[in-house]
Amino acid sequence: MSAEEFAERAIEAQEAERARLAREIHDGIAQRLASVGFHLSAALGALPPSGGPSAHEARRQIEAARELAGLAFAETRAAIAGLRPPVLDDLGLSAALAGLAREASARQPSLDVTVTVSGELDAPLPDHLQTALYRIAQEAVANVLRHAAALSASLLLEFDRDRVRLIVIDDGRGFDPRLIPPDSYGLRGMTERAELLRGRLTLRSRPGDGTTLRTVLPLP
Repeated sequence: MSAEEFAERAIEAQEAERARLAREIHDGIAQRLASVGFHLSAALGALPPSGGPSAHEARRQIEAARELAGLAFAETRAAIAGLRPPVLDDLGLSAALAGLAREASARQPSLDVTVTVSGELDAPLPDHLQTALYRIAQEAVANVLRHAAALSASLLLEFDRDRVRLIVIDDGRGFDPRLIPPDSYGLRGMTERAELLRGRLTLRSRPGDGTTLRTVLPLP
């Protein structure tokens, strides 16, 4: 088995496991949360309109529980989409990155996220490369949301004849890369994904000057 075939099978196995988890969460936890919300709504409707202080307190508690169930259901659906975004299968990497940008801006309205695609390929980008680049972008955008305090971020997808580049840039607070813990799961995971495909991932940042994450993968 060639290195390229090994990498492709490894990524396919990872994505198959993610898809399995997404199905289990959807069919189990998500359905139960939806049922909890339904029963809470029914309980709320069964309360008498005026039943004194105890009924008022019961209504308040049920409304709070219903709101929490709704939030948990929304977070579960977001987790399912993150495990295996349907748009990646249906419309490809460019559309999936655009969806990622919209989700990030929706979660943090003060952050403007743009996507730019340049260059063309003679043949479609292989699925395992699309998946790897999407996962790297997903983690990079999550880091921007969690740590950068940025006002803008850019996702640049560039196609050349023999390679593809994904560049994620933000104008946030930046940091000293030397201070990243050696066991940092996010950066290590992105680096391993790139190296598995004979690519490389580089990080440039300094305090007060934003961050640039660059991934370069060779095309088969």
